[in-house]
Amino acid sequence: MSLRVYAALLVVQVLFGLWPVFGTVVMGHMSPEALIGLRTLVATPLLFLMFRPGLPPRGPNGRRPWGTLALLGLLGIAGNQLMYAEGLNRAGPINAALLTLLIPAQTLLLAWVSGRERPGPARLVGVAIALFGALTLARTDGLAVSDRALWGNLALVGNTLSYAAYLVLARPLAERMGGAAMVTWAFAFGALEALPMTAPALLDAPLGSLSAATWVAVAFIILGATVGTYALNAYALARADSSVVAVYIYVQPVVSASAAWLVLDRLPAGNTLLAGALIALGVALSIGLVDPARWIRRRGAIDPPPSGSDSP
Repeated sequence: MSLRVYAALLVVQVLFGLWPVFGTVVMGHMSPEALIGLRTLVATPLLFLMFRPGLPPRGPNGRRPWGTLALLGLLGIAGNQLMYAEGLNRAGPINAALLTLLIPAQTLLLAWVSGRERPGPARLVGVAIALFGALTLARTDGLAVSDRALWGNLALVGNTLSYAAYLVLARPLAERMGGAAMVTWAFAFGALEALPMTAPALLDAPLGSLSAATWVAVAFIILGATVGTYALNAYALARADSSVVAVYIYVQPVVSASAAWLVLDRLPAGNTLLAGALIALGVALSIGLVDPARWIRRRGAIDPPPSGSDSP
């Protein structure tokens, strides 16, 4: 694999890792719904210009998969992004970055439940550990229903679950029509489906009074964390093994935590660090980066068997 592919994967994770911090800055001046409205309505035509997808191919029934694309737009774009922005606004950039790590484990869980994959026991244990880590992060003293951070964490978990469902359902269609074309059409449907919530928020947003620094943050979210990441992902995923891609997801919380500290002067609490470690361990097990059975087999091959009673 070339150095360009490694660089593309790294840049994607850095851009994704910076998006929670830039999003926090922007949502100091507009609502989460207004930000997502700007992101989807501006990014959609840019994605069409970049990827130039034709009409989706007809399926075996002779119909184009408009219904499936609408569902993918709801799960992967509209619902996913609205819940993420709301969760980010309430729980902060560090929690948003850590809970994003749940996506591979939740994807495996949904693929197992739907019968698409048959993971081994170690991978299922990893899913359980990752979900327990998320529960640890979401828990607050007393679990008060009015707790802003609690509802933000729950929105972030809903966002990752929605995106995991999108990944499971999108794979067959992506193989048929190509990943870039599928994402572009799903993005268009998602932008339209989000309009009932984003349009009123955009009309109320003080766009004319935003500072130049805020507009720079908005431009980064649209051009860097949306259009740029999709373009680089399309390039890298066609050339990199999935196991290599999976490793790079661990860069996101490091970037987000560092940027939150430098830009927003926010440091993770002890509970957050514990939850992040549990989520990271669970994800590593669930996607096969850590395989206890392989380690045991390797140790058995390296270590000689114990000798009998006549050993010196």
